[in-house]
Amino acid sequence: MRFRFGVIVGVLVALVAVIGGQIVPVPGVSAQGGGGDDTCSTIVAAAVAAAADTCGDLARGEACLGSAADERVSIDSLDALTTTSDPEWGVALMALSAGLPENSEAAVTAILFGETKVARPDLTTPDRPTLKVWNGGGSDVNLRNGAGITYELVGTLAPGQETVADGRNQQADWLRIQVDGGVAWAFAPLINWDGDTSVLEVLLPDDVTSAVPASGEPFETFTLTTGTADMCGAASSGLILYYTGEQPASVQVNQVGIEFSDAVLLLRAVPGESLDVLAVTGSATVTARGVSEEIAVGGVVQVSLGGDDGLTPTATPVGLISYAFSDIAYAPLALLPGDLACLVGLPAGNGVALRVGPGADRGEIASMRPDIGYVVSGWANDPDGTPWWELDTGAQKSWVAQSAVRAIGACEAVAEVEAPPVVVAPPGGAPPAGGGAASGPDLAPTSNSVWQMKPGSDNLTGECSGAPAINFCDHLAAIGPIAGGISWRGMEASPYSLTRTQSNVYYYSGPNVLGTGTITMTLTFSSETTLNMTMVLVLNSEPNCQHTYYYTGSRNW
Repeated sequence: MRFRFGVIVGVLVALVAVIGGQIVPVPGVSAQGGGGDDTCSTIVAAAVAAAADTCGDLARGEACLGSAADERVSIDSLDALTTTSDPEWGVALMALSAGLPENSEAAVTAILFGETKVARPDLTTPDRPTLKVWNGGGSDVNLRNGAGITYELVGTLAPGQETVADGRNQQADWLRIQVDGGVAWAFAPLINWDGDTSVLEVLLPDDVTSAVPASGEPFETFTLTTGTADMCGAASSGLILYYTGEQPASVQVNQVGIEFSDAVLLLRAVPGESLDVLAVTGSATVTARGVSEEIAVGGVVQVSLGGDDGLTPTATPVGLISYAFSDIAYAPLALLPGDLACLVGLPAGNGVALRVGPGADRGEIASMRPDIGYVVSGWANDPDGTPWWELDTGAQKSWVAQSAVRAIGACEAVAEVEAPPVVVAPPGGAPPAGGGAASGPDLAPTSNSVWQMKPGSDNLTGECSGAPAINFCDHLAAIGPIAGGISWRGMEASPYSLTRTQSNVYYYSGPNVLGTGTITMTLTFSSETTLNMTMVLVLNSEPNCQHTYYYTGSRNW
């Protein structure tokens, strides 16, 4: 299968041309009914496979149109590049100079997909009269997004600073001036000018369309528009930018500056709404109307768009904490030249359980969050031969069925790992008093309870360098039910969450509450009123020394 795209060019290029403004397309990948996740996944996989076959090893300054004919053109010959969707889904690639040194072969990989268009901006400067203006006072003059104090403050004009005005409002009490590569509005009584303001063109009070023409290398500056909906939803259109290198790359998209290095960014721009920059990996700096906003992996920066063209920044950048995994679920990240980490997540908001090991009968840790892309660290089959992903959540390793999530990135390179064993008894040393786990129904308390705990003495093993034993006194512990396990709080300031690994057995492994080391706890209920627990403490100051305690406990109330 092949996929549809179009380009606008000034001359005949390969099999694609514009004759009298007519876009000549090539065949595409389309939906065969439906529009669900299975359909979208099939379409994306086919388009990505076709592009991977024909668009490898792009040289700087080249664009690949993605057809089976291996259509490559120089981006110098392109005025615009468009991929289409609804009902077809297209992909195209470009290798951009992006402000990198001219004598370098380094380039930014740009991938258009879905319903997306990039175009060189109009280089024609509007033919309208201007006046020289300056700040003749002794303090800064506020600049706003429109002709009025209710509009957002976007900058200042410093004392003595000069520029030009290219428009006014109807009352001529506000002038629109060119500043910081864009435009803003200044209150006329606060600034000085040469000439008569009546010669200036009357503009709408919210007009911030730039009057500054673009310059630089081809597609170092460009406009971006993406669709609002198609067969896979709005999330399946966009522009991916990828670059890795010491010197930062930079592009200007819809008059918004983006500087980045060692990052994968996903951009979307809906006219009249916003330009969204999502950091899939790495970080970037997004600058609009003279204000910069930093963005880190998992975050998003949003810039409101408006003006006559619907693509002009009307506000300074706003940083948001996170985005939904569905926003990147269908992005063709597999086409990137580097090895992006394998990420999995939920393309929809339904809850999926994270478990302590592969298999539906393993203990549940928590539910997956729809706003997180989880990094895959391995895979293994469950006892039935069904593949599961091992996820690195930053704490305890978690597992999820591969069929329950969508995976993106270099997932074919993920190595098989050994599945964690099912914990059937407290590990290490002699069995604690009272025996092992009781058979039959789970005996864990179903409401908050208090237990008398006896830790016994410290059993030192390993290379302890003469470290003294750390003996704890008998103490009370609060135990209560939580999702997928129990909460246990002894002498600590905050509780531990122990995951149920099988009937009557609960487990935790990770940092201790004080942050001075790691702790492993395996708690087993032997009856409704008795329990045993093995706890292993390893301090950061002596990583080769283990302090092991064999607890017994009885329920007080």
